[in-house]
This record gives sequence, C-alpha cells and structure tokens, in this order.
Amino acid sequence: MKDKSKLYDFSTFLILILITLFFTVFGKGFLKPGNISNIINQASFLAIIGVAQLVVILTGGINLSIGSIMALSTVLCGPLLVREANVPVILPVFLVILFGAAVGTVNGLMITRLNIPAFLATFATMYVARGAAWLYIGKGVFYGINDQIRFWAMGELVNLNGFRITMPIVLVALFLVVMWFLLAKTTLGRRLYFTGSNPVAAEFSGIPTKRVIVLAHLLSGLISGIAGIMYVARINAADANLGTQYHFDAISVALIGGAVMSGGVGSVWGVVGGALIISVIQSGMNNMQIPTEIQKAFLGVIIILAVFFNAFLQDQKMKAGNDKPVKKGNTANA
Repeated sequence: MKDKSKLYDFSTFLILILITLFFTVFGKGFLKPGNISNIINQASFLAIIGVAQLVVILTGGINLSIGSIMALSTVLCGPLLVREANVPVILPVFLVILFGAAVGTVNGLMITRLNIPAFLATFATMYVARGAAWLYIGKGVFYGINDQIRFWAMGELVNLNGFRITMPIVLVALFLVVMWFLLAKTTLGRRLYFTGSNPVAAEFSGIPTKRVIVLAHLLSGLISGIAGIMYVARINAADANLGTQYHFDAISVALIGGAVMSGGVGSVWGVVGGALIISVIQSGMNNMQIPTEIQKAFLGVIIILAVFFNAFLQDQKMKAGNDKPVKKGNTANA
C-alpha cells in the first residue's frame, strides 16, 4: 500500500511538472512570483477539502456532504463569527469544527449502524445539511467576519519580490504535516488503510472496522469545518449556498492525487500534488484566456487520465506480485 502511494505521488508530481512547463512555454508571465503565490494559496484550500475526502476514500467510502457540512457549521455559528459578536475568536472556531465533526459522525453511524452505503448516506446528508442551513438563515447572509479569523485565512506575512507568504500557506502546511503523521505513523492511519484495502481481513485481524469508518467520517467532517472557517474568512461572509460543488472538487483533488476509490491507497502528499495540478490548470488557462467550460472539460480529461494511470499502476503491481516465485514447503493435511 505504501509502495503504491509513493508511486502514485511520483506520477502526480511528474504530471504537475509537465503541466507547469506547458503553461510556462505557452503562457505569459506564468512563473512570476505573484502568480506562483496565488497558485499556492488557491491550492492550500483545495488541499484541505482533498484531505477531508481522502480519509474517507481510504476506507473504501466517499463523502458527498463536504460542502454542505461547511455551509451548515459556519451558518449555525454565523452570529459568533462576525465582528459585532465581540466574543473570543476561539469560541466560534471551536464550535464550527465541533459541528462539522458531529455531522461527520452521523454519516459514519448511518453507514455502520444502518448499513447504508456511504454514497447514499452522505448524499442524503448533503441535502439535509444544506436544507437545515437554509431553514436557519433563509436568504440572509452573515457579513463582516471577525478580523482575526480573516487574518488567519488571508493575512500576508512576508512579501519577497511579489511572492507572498501568507497565513493560509503556513497554517495549511502545518495541517498537512499533522495529517501526514496521523495517516502514516499512527495506529489509526494504518487501520484506515487496512480497512479500505481488505475489510474482511481487517475484521479477522481484530481491527474494529466499523469504528474506524465512523472515525474516518468524523475526521472528514472535522476537516470540513476547518475548510468552512477558511472559506467564509476569505469571502467575508457566511451563507447557506457555501460550497455547493466542493464535494466534486474534493473528489477531483483526491483522485488526481492518486487515491483509489476501492480504498486502501492514497496519501496526503498526493493530495497536495492534486491540489497544485488543479490550481495550476485554472491559473494557466485563465492566463491564456481560455473559457471556463473548456477548463472544466480539460480538468475532466486530467481526472480520467489520472484514474486510468492509477489503475494501470495497480494492475502492474499485482502482476509483479504474482510473478514472484513461491517458496515450497511442507504442508499439513487437513
């Protein structure tokens, strides 16, 4: 599993290099420091929602409710997020993350306790959470997000000849390191991979797979809450329409980054590569004044190629394993 993830990571960053070279040659000023920093800033947000999707995909599931969780958790805490609330900033941030984790837990319980497929459970949650946000706020919008929160999501720390090192770059980098450690170095991470790669074997080996799936969705909802905070801080408003397409963006980032829908394969750094690829494509095509519709079509082609390439690598890996000589030994009669 780790070998596959490393191979997919390599292929993802190879694709990133090729796409960057293409836009460098055919675009104007693509590698200017200001444009590079804009690409990284955009990719930082995509990486967050990509990781939110990854932790579920590793178990063989999917989360279609990421955008709706972002909307519901931030709208419910909207009165505390604005400047006029005059409350310690940690309170609304904590509550948003808590609400996100709670909705994610509900997803996990529906899947494990009610035996509802992840696609259907999160599809239902997508509409229920969005509807709840609409019932709470209607057509209203919470404007004027707390300045401290806005600084976390937009603040500039250093400007190096046009290249801006911002707070989201620093915070997301720390977040990615934490998530890498969680998935690569902890028992929970190993259980997520094992549950997705072979749930039956995982169950027989003593891994509580149902609990692992619940924890995966809890973690996905928690990260969605973090993404919601980042997004409302950027646009300076919270409303029920937030993130209507972000579940698709999250899936795109994860798949381009090497995650496999059947589970058990994927990594945080692959997601980073996928986020950068999407951000580079959007920036490069905007620079070349290519219409949005063509951009979406091109991104669809990239996703298909990434999935096809990952399937090819997986097939080659299985063939290589089958070609290995089998050691002969004594076998006991049944």
